Amino acid sequence: MLQEGDLAVVLVRRVGDAALITAEHHGWIATRGIGIIRAKDPTIARWLRIWLHTPRAQAWIDQHVTAHVEPTLSLAALRRMPVSIPPPNQIDMLHQLVGVFEAKVELNLSIAASAVELADVYHANLSRNDATWAKYTFGAVAEARTGTGKSVVAVEGGRTAQVTASEILGASLPYIDGIDRQDLAAHPEACETGTILVASRPGGARVAVTRLPAVPGRGVLAVRSVEPGDLWWMLHELRSRSGDLSQAAQGRSAREITRRAFLRLDVRWPGRHVREQFHRVAEPLHSRAQAALDENRALNELLSDLLRDISSRSRTLFRTGTPDAHRDDHERAAEAP
Repeated sequence: MLQEGDLAVVLVRRVGDAALITAEHHGWIATRGIGIIRAKDPTIARWLRIWLHTPRAQAWIDQHVTAHVEPTLSLAALRRMPVSIPPPNQIDMLHQLVGVFEAKVELNLSIAASAVELADVYHANLSRNDATWAKYTFGAVAEARTGTGKSVVAVEGGRTAQVTASEILGASLPYIDGIDRQDLAAHPEACETGTILVASRPGGARVAVTRLPAVPGRGVLAVRSVEPGDLWWMLHELRSRSGDLSQAAQGRSAREITRRAFLRLDVRWPGRHVREQFHRVAEPLHSRAQAALDENRALNELLSDLLRDISSRSRTLFRTGTPDAHRDDHERAAEAP
């Protein structure tokens, strides 16, 4: 049973992810695969959450993870993890600083999600008049091609240059960054910035716009509107047709939409005036959403720099010890005149 101030640590799959338990989740039951760290001094729990994300801690976790069906860190191994502990005042400062980063990132994600939702609502409002629009197939208003199953050259950090269906299905916002590489842009399988990538599953299809050149992988459909100015209308039209797209997918698991099946789907398409009207509203909304994501990228880079700095400083300026030893120092400091 969780208590306020506990540190919950993921031990399976996303090993090392951690969160402090607030009053909101006090008394909740932790599931299997979650380790609970409970310190008498709440300062220690706050510090351990930061420490677990440092390169030193991550490297140690990687060395002690066992790969069964999924990456797993045992509780016994977690207990043996060495921890470098700074003075309490530095812990408080770092905790506040990381909190500022995280609050700003969360705010930006909320801004981006709200901007996309507003565009969705505006598209739905305009679409109430679709009975008067001309009826086409997607083949008349869009171009499409399926992704490649061939492996594409790997890039830094072990990533492949392909955008997988799981990336699209797992994206919380309808944007895919792709990979910023000049040689990838010239790749014969690469699609341009502003291409809509579609991935399907039984519960419905998901779509995302590429913000950099990207190579769609197996099970991914790349779609471009015939008219360049129709990008945002096409995106929100596909978002609103999630169920239809999934039904057009192949197989019992509805995991792949073929180019032919997609281009044969019916679509009611508004006149140019309506599409241009939508673009004037949707363009600034998507620009604001992407600006928020760009700021988050910069914030995450700064946070990574901070964590690397903590790792390097910990070897010389922090001492390695146990929470109990640190608590003793804290108590002696509190008792000092």
